[in-house]
Amino acid sequence: MRHGAPDSNDTKAYEAVPVSSDAKTEIGHLPEDVARYYNDALLVLRAGVPDAAAVQLRRTLEAAAAHYEIREKILMKSIEKLISDGHVTQSFGPLLHHIRSIGNVGAHASDERVDQETAGRALRFTIQLLRNLFEVPGELDELAQNGTASTK
Repeated sequence: MRHGAPDSNDTKAYEAVPVSSDAKTEIGHLPEDVARYYNDALLVLRAGVPDAAAVQLRRTLEAAAAHYEIREKILMKSIEKLISDGHVTQSFGPLLHHIRSIGNVGAHASDERVDQETAGRALRFTIQLLRNLFEVPGELDELAQNGTASTK
């Protein structure tokens, strides 16, 4: 635990090591409509149900696109629109298609199953996407509203 100097009145905890697993998956400025699916994905992944997590990650992607008024009937078209409208760069394309395809595997009854590692990778991709779509713009908006950053 890192905190203020022993002789000071500073009682604030600045850092805890190791970092909790929750801190790795927290995303700032996440809209409620997107957070609902994302939190469900975290819940079922932690419970050891990777097929369900994959479906919820796919739904998270759909909700994220819908938040930007992109509601194509086919998710692949929504992904292409997210890219063409400049909400994410083209380098995100393969990640988005991976999340979509893993979600499809999880949603359909077949011999193919989503394992914990694959769902975990899809979660990491989803986190990167959500930070890019919501957390970074939200932090920039806060910075703009509050003026320049303080130098405390």
